[in-house]
Amino acid sequence: MKIPRLMTATALLAYLLVGGAGCAGPSSTSPSRYPVDTTIIAPGQQLENAPGWYRDAVVYHIWVKAFADGAYQDGIGDLPGIQGKLDYLQSLGVNTLWLSPIFECGYKGDNMHGYDTTDYYAVNDRFGTRADLKALIEAVHAKGMRILFDFVPNHTSTKHPWFTNAATRDSWYIWSAGQPAGWGLPWGGGTSRDVWKSGASGYFYTSFATDTLADLNFYNPAVQAEMRKVQAFWLDRGFDGMRVDAVRYLCETGPGQQADQPDTHARLQAFRALLDEYDSGDLHPHPGGDPAKHSSKAMIAEAWTNDASGVTPYYGNGANEFHMCLDFSAPWAIYNTISRGDATQLTSLWEHEQRTYPAGYRSATFDSNHDNLISRPGTQYGGDRRRIILAEALNLLSPGTPILYYGNEVGMAGKAGSDINLRQPMDWAAVTAQTGQPDSILSWCTYLIQARKTYPALRGGYATLPTDVGTGKALAYLRDAGTERVLVVVNLTGAAQTVTVSGLTALGVLASGPVQAILGDLKGVGALSGDAYAASNLPPYGVRVLYLAGTGFQGTLHGDLP
Repeated sequence: MKIPRLMTATALLAYLLVGGAGCAGPSSTSPSRYPVDTTIIAPGQQLENAPGWYRDAVVYHIWVKAFADGAYQDGIGDLPGIQGKLDYLQSLGVNTLWLSPIFECGYKGDNMHGYDTTDYYAVNDRFGTRADLKALIEAVHAKGMRILFDFVPNHTSTKHPWFTNAATRDSWYIWSAGQPAGWGLPWGGGTSRDVWKSGASGYFYTSFATDTLADLNFYNPAVQAEMRKVQAFWLDRGFDGMRVDAVRYLCETGPGQQADQPDTHARLQAFRALLDEYDSGDLHPHPGGDPAKHSSKAMIAEAWTNDASGVTPYYGNGANEFHMCLDFSAPWAIYNTISRGDATQLTSLWEHEQRTYPAGYRSATFDSNHDNLISRPGTQYGGDRRRIILAEALNLLSPGTPILYYGNEVGMAGKAGSDINLRQPMDWAAVTAQTGQPDSILSWCTYLIQARKTYPALRGGYATLPTDVGTGKALAYLRDAGTERVLVVVNLTGAAQTVTVSGLTALGVLASGPVQAILGDLKGVGALSGDAYAASNLPPYGVRVLYLAGTGFQGTLHGDLP
């Protein structure tokens, strides 16, 4: 959860009070429609996972409220609705689902978002019951897929019993007898009035400038223990990992020292130590009850910063903090590559991460999401199918683990500025219309995902390659794993062109060796010319994925986009 940049404190407050999510459904609903949940979910539902499984993942990010209504026919997406769409998701090729917050929350209006938790152990009654969640987890695992929950440890709703109960309120949250001076928003700007709000015990601290959210006190050992308990509770009940919200703000040590503090990393490393327990031993449930099997978990950081170097500390030493960090630099780098015809921002980002992040890092890349960061590709490119497909290609063929935001696979529109626009109901009519159309956005996303899953090189190493037309007109890079080499060539212009890529033999490709098409056409050029390869007549904004070395070629998925 992060607030849009350049938003004034007044607008910020209005944003948070309204919510931040959009969905179909009535503005108010009868409480009787949502029965009290008396079901339970016991430990179990474990999928056997080897450590590092997330490196082979293709993640599908579901805004639960907007995705599919299956439980109450109230126009609100829910857990049974997701379960009813698992065949579709499996046919798309994604193998991991990330759910937006599903736990009980304070705000239940049109813009319900769930980042204002009131009970970490209860399912939001609009989304179903614990029994529904158990059924969903089991159904996901039955298809060999994985599922992640959205964990919000930094703050709770001020409606949470921990905040309303005097026994926990004073020590579980951050209080001052008077309103302190000299403070501002943790990411810059603002004043003390934005982050210190009047409450029952004086003034409480809130990173997000609203009296509806209160930051937890991560200097209280009881809070630390309870947050680890929450994680273990849901991981023990079958979740394969979690995305962790607002990780930069767990600890504050004074004005201007409200983000990225060393103590924050100590708390996050304790989270990681808990997840590492699932790799071995008997502290947690085993898949199928078999003590020889384990279900390794993974966690993704929302360390929102526009400076890629600011993400580095959240990997720790590469093995003691986050498995993956959301790459907030990627969406704009992809957009600028396509809209400005300049590949350097994207290649520089990938090279920077490879050069400076610790060994073992894995970026979680995306081209848009639920936050007010950037418009959906469907809006960015005015519905232009070629450029939308290219944006998805640059995401799905990136060096990281890609995250596909629901609806982007069919080119759904959504304009940044108000993130309700980015959380609109899933366009199932577009899915129906594009299914079976070989050159639809949906079909191309399926091809790209299948290519990534089939070829280890597309999940492995990365190297930028020079072209004869330059970075303003084309992008070329090599992916590698073992002896396998796969070349990606992209046309960044609106006209067909031939792009010659060089520097291949220095990266393990045989001089004058054969070339086979995974995606796209060869146009009669089935071999390198010495050290170089000429991608002939590459279509406008086209992408080709070419097999250059190895023994695992599985045939051509599809030709060039006409």
